[in-house]
Amino acid sequence: MKKSFVLFYSICQCAFLYTFGQLDNTIFSDHYQIQEMDSGAIKFGLDISGYFWNNEYATDIAAGYTLFGYQFKPYFSYYPSGRIRLDVGGFFMKDFGDSSFTDIRPILTIKYKKKNFAFLFGSIEGAASHRLIEPLYYLQRVVNRRIEDGFQFKWTSDRLFLDVWLDWVNMIRFGDPEQEEFNVGLSFNYLLYDSRNFKLELPVQFLANHVGGEIDTNPNPAITYFNAALGFSLIFPMNSITWLDEIRTDNYYADYFTGDEPLDFPYGQGQGFFANVSGIYKGFELMLSYWNGHRFIAPQGTPIYQSVAWDYSSSGYTEEDRELLFLRIMYEQEFKGGLSLAFRFEPVYDLGNSNLDHMEVLFLRYNTDFLLNKGKRK
Repeated sequence: MKKSFVLFYSICQCAFLYTFGQLDNTIFSDHYQIQEMDSGAIKFGLDISGYFWNNEYATDIAAGYTLFGYQFKPYFSYYPSGRIRLDVGGFFMKDFGDSSFTDIRPILTIKYKKKNFAFLFGSIEGAASHRLIEPLYYLQRVVNRRIEDGFQFKWTSDRLFLDVWLDWVNMIRFGDPEQEEFNVGLSFNYLLYDSRNFKLELPVQFLANHVGGEIDTNPNPAITYFNAALGFSLIFPMNSITWLDEIRTDNYYADYFTGDEPLDFPYGQGQGFFANVSGIYKGFELMLSYWNGHRFIAPQGTPIYQSVAWDYSSSGYTEEDRELLFLRIMYEQEFKGGLSLAFRFEPVYDLGNSNLDHMEVLFLRYNTDFLLNKGKRK
């Protein structure tokens, strides 16, 4: 890595002596809860989100634009037993300044849960719920592509988080001019060692984006893009400090490759390094993040990390090497009754181009449900 990588870690050791680092995206995540006591219950739920997402990027790699509007998801839930949940409803998205809805679609989810294991079919727990790093997976998908349809296997315990899913993006019929597209993903995090004074976590992440099909009329051949990330987290609990939970460092090696000749991208393989350190106090979090990428491409990743331009930017523009330094100032607050708020201000300095940009996010979410019958509760 470059000298700036060594400098980054020197700054972290001095300025962030007491830290823990991992983006908390809980407010953006979806989780369909199941409890034994809900057996036989029928509920009506409301999931309403308001978003202001302002990307002030003056770069050829990532364009500057603003998303401003709301999402509305009303649904009914039925619990045939304490292990099964059936959801049916609708998803509506409205961008301010547009007289029509940006997205309208039906929602149907079947979830089975037994102890730590869960299986979902239909609209899965997607977007931020996968817990992937930003170079691989764009957090703004919670706005741009909130609903993922397919199936999902999950295992959640004190030591292990495992998420395996298939997300079907575009289906085709005979003679369609477009290719079919789907994503396959794996998110794994294992607490390898846990003591009072020291913890070690091992995260592994994998994504495959396939574009192809056999019954379309599109002349382009089938191709699959692969992304993977392997890392480690060192956590030191601060048991004697009341205002600090832990000291933590998170480090990832990220990879990109494709076995086929890429059509839309100039590179067939690449890699990068990603690290976070942060401190938190009463809902406020200050994080420093570093990215060093070489010919790195992730079709589902955040555009600013990429070596190629896409997502509203200058088509065909490339930068083999990308080196970025982020300062993230974040605040999150949960209120009674299901209301939560998140604010983020993220200046980013492009070391390769000596350019300073920034992003602001304001996200409001009201998520609750109402019991319509007594069910079988004791």
